[in-house]
Amino acid sequence: MAQEWTIKGDYVEACNCDVACQCVWLEPPDDDVCTVSLAWHIEEGNYGDIDLGGLDVGMLIVTDEGVMFAPETEWDIVLLIDEAADDDQRRAIEEIYSGRAGGIWAPVADTHVQSADVATVPISFSRDGTDFSVTIGDAIEMDASGAVGFNEEVGTISPHPLNKSLEVQTGKSTTATVSYDDQFTWDVSGNNAYLGDFELANS
Repeated sequence: MAQEWTIKGDYVEACNCDVACQCVWLEPPDDDVCTVSLAWHIEEGNYGDIDLGGLDVGMLIVTDEGVMFAPETEWDIVLLIDEAADDDQRRAIEEIYSGRAGGIWAPVADTHVQSADVATVPISFSRDGTDFSVTIGDAIEMDASGAVGFNEEVGTISPHPLNKSLEVQTGKSTTATVSYDDQFTWDVSGNNAYLGDFELANS
C-alpha cells in the first residue's frame, strides 16, 4: 500500500511554446506536440517516514500530436533522480513520480504515459528569486527567469496542475537544451517557462 507523501520547494519547467503554453487551457501546443523539461528542488518532503528534503528531481516529456491533456494523447517520459538519493529515497521518488503512490501523477500515468525510463544522475538546482538555473547530468541545461508584466511584477497563470495552489509564475528560458537520446533531444531556448514555489501531496 502506498505511503502518504508530501513535497514542496522550488519548481521550473521550459517548453517549446513561444509564449505561455496553451496546454493549461486545453489547447494544442506550438508545433502540435509538447517537448518539455521540468525540475523540482524538494525543500521539505516525506514519503511515509522517508525524508526527501534536499533532493532534486528532473523529468522529460514528449507527447503525441494534439492537446497534451486530452485522454487520447500519449506521453513518453524520462524520470531523472538525484544521485544524492539513497536507495529508499530513490524508490520513494519513483513511487511518487510514477503515479503508483497517488496524487496528481496517478491520473497522468493511467491516462497518458505510454513509456517511462528512469535514470539516476547528478543534479544542480539553484534559485535566486525568480531566476532559476538547473543542470541535470548531460541531459538538461535550463536557465529561466520570471516574466514581468505591466505592473512590474512577475505574472502568474492558473490552473497549473503541478502545484497545490494551481498557480505558477510566468517566465522565459534563456537556455533550455535537452540531450538524452534521439527522442529526447532539443533546444527550445528563449521560449516559455513556468516557475516558482510548489507543493504536492497525495492526501
